[in-house]
Amino acid sequence: MLISIFREPKYPVICDIDGFVIAAKSEKSFVKQLSEVTIVAEKSYNLVDSTGEGWIFLPKHMSVSPLTFKKQWSKKEIIAVFNGRKNQSSEDVRYSEKSLSSKRFDRIFGELVDLLTRH
Repeated sequence: MLISIFREPKYPVICDIDGFVIAAKSEKSFVKQLSEVTIVAEKSYNLVDSTGEGWIFLPKHMSVSPLTFKKQWSKKEIIAVFNGRKNQSSEDVRYSEKSLSSKRFDRIFGELVDLLTRH
C-alpha cells in the first residue's frame, strides 16, 4: 500500500530509482513494480505524474509527496531521464528530442509510459 501525503499524483507516473526508470498506470502497478527494483529505504526518489508535476517517493514510509524542490518537469528533462536509464535493452530506441515544441507534454509522457510498460 502506498500512502499519498496531502493528495495523490495523477497517474500514470514515471519514477527514477537510481537510474532504473519505471512507469505505472496505477498505484497498484507502481507498488508491484517497486517490488522488482532494489530500493534503499533511507533514500528518496524523483517521481513525475502525468501533468508534469514533480513528486518525491519515500520508500521508508512507502509514501509519495508533492513537497519537493523539483516542482515541474519539462519535456526535455523527462526525455533525458528516459534516454539515460540503466534498464534499457539492446532493442530499445532512444526517444527523439527533435520537434518538442510541436508535441504536448501529455502526449510525450504517454508515449514514454507506453514504452516503459511494454514487456
